[in-house]
Amino acid sequence: MAQRFRALLDLCKRRGFLYQSAEIYGGLRGAYDYGPLGVELKKNILKSWWQRHVYWRDDVVGLDTSILTPHPVLKASGHVDEFTDLLVDCMLTKERFRPDKAPALHYLSDMRQIPINAPDKATAKLWKDTIEKHVAPGIMATLKGKQILLHVKNFVQPDENGNGGRIDFDSLDQQQPISIDYHGYVEPNSNSPFLTDSRPFNLMFKTFLDPIDPIDRIIQTTTETAGSKTNVREAVDDVLRPSTVYLRPETAQGVFVNFEQVTRTMNKRPPFGIAQVGKSFRNEIRLEHGIFRTPEFEQLELEYFCPPWESSHWFKYWRELRFKWWLDHACHKEHFRQRDHTSNEMAHYATGCTDVEYLYPWGWGEIEGVANRGNYDLTQHIKNSNASFEVVQDNVEPTPGIDTDECLLPTESPARYVPHVIESSCGLNRAMLAYLCDAFHQVGEDGKPPRSVLKLHPRLAPVKCAVMPLTGKPEFMPIAESVARSLRRQGWYTMVESQKLKIGKRYYRHDEIGTPWCVTVDYQSLEDNTVTIRERDTGDQQRLHWKEVQHYISERLLEDDDS
Repeated sequence: MAQRFRALLDLCKRRGFLYQSAEIYGGLRGAYDYGPLGVELKKNILKSWWQRHVYWRDDVVGLDTSILTPHPVLKASGHVDEFTDLLVDCMLTKERFRPDKAPALHYLSDMRQIPINAPDKATAKLWKDTIEKHVAPGIMATLKGKQILLHVKNFVQPDENGNGGRIDFDSLDQQQPISIDYHGYVEPNSNSPFLTDSRPFNLMFKTFLDPIDPIDRIIQTTTETAGSKTNVREAVDDVLRPSTVYLRPETAQGVFVNFEQVTRTMNKRPPFGIAQVGKSFRNEIRLEHGIFRTPEFEQLELEYFCPPWESSHWFKYWRELRFKWWLDHACHKEHFRQRDHTSNEMAHYATGCTDVEYLYPWGWGEIEGVANRGNYDLTQHIKNSNASFEVVQDNVEPTPGIDTDECLLPTESPARYVPHVIESSCGLNRAMLAYLCDAFHQVGEDGKPPRSVLKLHPRLAPVKCAVMPLTGKPEFMPIAESVARSLRRQGWYTMVESQKLKIGKRYYRHDEIGTPWCVTVDYQSLEDNTVTIRERDTGDQQRLHWKEVQHYISERLLEDDDS
């Protein structure tokens, strides 16, 4: 599976889906640029999502809010104080990681040994010296190639909360036992149990919006008045607070603070939704798996506002509708699943949450979350800003066809309530990676080396059609350009492939990037204006007049839309 994933990443770089950002300067860890085909794939995923959830409905409108978010907004939402992950450092590898995502210890119980895996023999020797001299002086350790074997005297598993675990090691001096706490996890790559204590790490990127460099004010106001290190930190934060802004960690808060303005200007009342697509930023501890986890990512989010007594109905509705959208574009539907959060996984404000997950080459990974957020966000902003987010409604009665929680129906008239929110939050980068993995096939033919084919859904394919003159002779170009022009006017990215390669090789080049249709202009085209159109997945071909090509493709895209 790892080899197959590397082959996919190689295809993405070689054919123009993904580039390492600033590669000529050594690259920036976790940052990627989307090439000509990558940007088209992203736009097509976005277009399908927006069309299905905004244009096809009359109860959802769009919004585009600022990336820079002032401190009071994220203070009210809890992000300033609570948007943290726990962070752990490995004393050997110096890697930082989240303990909740780390694996359990690999313990060779029959040999009473813990193997630590180094990348090479030299590093293994260096780590062994570090352990014996600094991390656990006197410990009994054996070097075996690229592994360090720690000899265990006693091993106690932690409880379900990660407490009470302990590892006792054999020591060179039996009178001086060596013990460390074990909380149920180790450094993911090396299996090292030598870790620092966990500590909270805020995930937001902070910056300053000020015409004057705030550092000057810090120097002036804190050096004389602050005493202890803690006081210095507090004084610095006080000076910076008026200038502090954040790169938003999610797009949702921009929707919530605009709730009243949208209801007023668009004359909307719950139930209705606000959709937004945009960049978000998180200072992730561990960046991994290409574009799966990056500090800069794009979100497709929909906040659906509803009366409290209908929230369970709408949560179920959006949970089912969103999963159907994923399956509509999938080659392997069995590689997508829904997973309900357990009570200890959910955010404190949520009453229900379901993840859509995809089976990536490294295992199941989240690609979307659908959550019932209750009225937490709107209530927090009401408390901190005195905003008018309360809805006043006359004649509240159960809506036919909608499951109603009758115990939440208001008894007063007119009814006053703060809407509950059902949130659908999808990572566009992760969606792109999931559909690339799902579409990637390696096809072997007649003993030849396997070739790569991206069986992307036609609606998502970056290039909808490639037009191929049989040879590079100029007499084929007028018809080829006419076909391409007719397709481009439909808004479909179309390429003309006029290089002097055999037609089969040109077909295979476009199979590799997921182009669903190829059109060949040949000598017969000069006689009767017909061309050959080829289907990517079946290899089937048929002849038709070149003016019919756009209708042929349009009919098939519409069939997919109606599915």
